[in-house]
Amino acid sequence: MKHLSCSASTLRRADLTTRVSVAAKAGFAGIGLRVSDYLDADLADGQIRDLLDEHGLRVLELEHNWDWAVGEDPVEETMFHLAETIGVRHLNVPMFEAHPHADLVEPFGALCDRAAEHGVLVGFEFLPYSHVRTLGQAWDVVAAADRPNGGITLDLWHWFRSGATPDDLAGIPASVITTVQLCDVLPQPEPDLTEEARHRRLLPGHGAGDTLGVLGALRDHGVAAPMSVEVFSDDLDARPTEDTARLAFGAGADVLDRAGFAAPSWTTNLEEGR
Repeated sequence: MKHLSCSASTLRRADLTTRVSVAAKAGFAGIGLRVSDYLDADLADGQIRDLLDEHGLRVLELEHNWDWAVGEDPVEETMFHLAETIGVRHLNVPMFEAHPHADLVEPFGALCDRAAEHGVLVGFEFLPYSHVRTLGQAWDVVAAADRPNGGITLDLWHWFRSGATPDDLAGIPASVITTVQLCDVLPQPEPDLTEEARHRRLLPGHGAGDTLGVLGALRDHGVAAPMSVEVFSDDLDARPTEDTARLAFGAGADVLDRAGFAAPSWTTNLEEGR
């Protein structure tokens, strides 16, 4: 069984009820949520828990808190409320505001400490169009903060567009990789990487990235992180939601099979209570 999750942006146009239903039908074991998905659902916490339980899904990842470097982001109250009432595994946190990298260490550690109070992990996500652009830059912050629940979110689109290579994994413990997000890239980068990333990603294994090579390198490095499929795509948005979910799961499962990489099971912070 592939314990794949469907990230929030793969079915970003679907309401929460539809998203949960079609993700489960496609074979996903979990979903990702943006805070806005939760707030816009117009469902009580108990209804969301029942919906997830009905379809056998859990929430793998939660986003977004934007500029955590200046202190506690007001959205964290909602994020941790969701963690305590519905359950999540980890937060994905990029950094879109300009701060010297050294000035991110203490705030990242503080964010990890706040998350730890709720049993939640934190994955620092590098994005080539953000202020932490590479795997190495993210690792510098995570390593210096040195929190047991702090790690790195590794998105394959960002890996490819940042120019990462398997050699960049050297010196980074496999356990630091909090999660891996599967997707693929166009043959040539567009002038505006932000625009490309948010509208024209491709299904994993359907683009120009060496997806199997990266997965093989992660496997050989000992990475055993949960896997999700995250494909921001206007083309997929235009398809029926069930089709998108089916295609996303099929593509994700296929590349993992071909790479000989199992998608491991995982638990949320409320697993014992569920």
